Parts: sequence; C-alpha cells; structure tokens
Amino acid sequence: MVKVTTDISNVKIWEDLLDDRFLLDLDEESNIYPWKLNNVANRYSFPYGSKGTHLLWGAGFDHTKKEEVPKNLRELYNFLNKNFLKNEYKLTAIQLNAQSQGQEGTSHIDGMYGDNNYTLMVFINYKWEKEWGGEFQFVDAIGNTDFNILKSIDYKPGKVILFNGNIPHRGLSPNIPYVVRKSLVYRLEKNS
Repeated sequence: MVKVTTDISNVKIWEDLLDDRFLLDLDEESNIYPWKLNNVANRYSFPYGSKGTHLLWGAGFDHTKKEEVPKNLRELYNFLNKNFLKNEYKLTAIQLNAQSQGQEGTSHIDGMYGDNNYTLMVFINYKWEKEWGGEFQFVDAIGNTDFNILKSIDYKPGKVILFNGNIPHRGLSPNIPYVVRKSLVYRLEKNS
C-alpha cells in the first residue's frame, strides 16, 4: 500500500532558470506533440482504468529511447539533473499535462507505484498572467473536495517544482477561455 504524506517541508521550487527564448521554443514545440485526452487521475474502473476523478490532455514519451524524446525535453532534464538534482534520481517517465477552462484537476498522488517516487514539474507556458489562475496546490487528501490546502503555488512560466509524488496535489485549470495551462512532468525514483 502506498503511503500518502502531507509533509511539504522538502518541496523545492526554482524560478527564473530558463531563458525566455528556450521557454518560447518549448511552449510552441509542445503544440505539435501527440496530445491525447487520456490523462486520468485516481483511476478506479476495471479492467482498463479509463475512469477516474478527472480527465486531462496528456502526452508521453518513452524516455528510454532518445530518438523519441524531443531534444528540448532531453536538454532541459539534463540541465536540471546536473545542476539541481545532482544525479540523486533515476528518470522513469516524461509526460505532459494540459488543461483548458473547466478541466479542473482533482487531488491525486503520483507515487502510485511505490514510496520512493518524485515529481519534477516545469510550467512551460511562455506567457501567463496571474489573473488567469492555474495555481498548483498541495492538499491533505486524495480525490475529493473535502481537503485543506497546504500550499498554493502561482503558475509562472518556467517555474520548476520538485516534490515527493505521494503528497496529494492538484493543478487548477485556467479561469478564462482560449488558454491552455501546460506542465511538463519528469517522473523520478530516488536512488537508494
């Protein structure tokens, strides 16, 4: 059984690490990725797990095949790993999430497969205004609306967040139409 934690004391947040041009390139390039409406949180249906508490746009890449991962995503991970993660983690997946107005995320955990999973998230929209919403929240319960917010983090282009995947969290959708909130997620496993 996966242990849920509400300890946010080791959450790390970095800002202003990415050049504006790189962020613009990453944002524009992500528009041509193979997005699918199949990113389901808190899966509960049998046998395929296609039902859950919310459905978002998602894209994923096989991180074990260099040729399948876009160059910008590889280079960004290598930069973050070398300078901030210090090779303390093993990369297990690369995914993207996208939400438009009304696609509110429900609280969930990323550590469904063990207690040693971490999430490295990068907000990749080049342009974002605070009044558009899109906050990222750590909460104290999974999958329902009866929870307390432990920490709310404004969506800011290029912001990077590292956290234990067993902390319940959710991403809020934009509160205006015709805007898509995108986040790049590197799934990690801490080296023993």
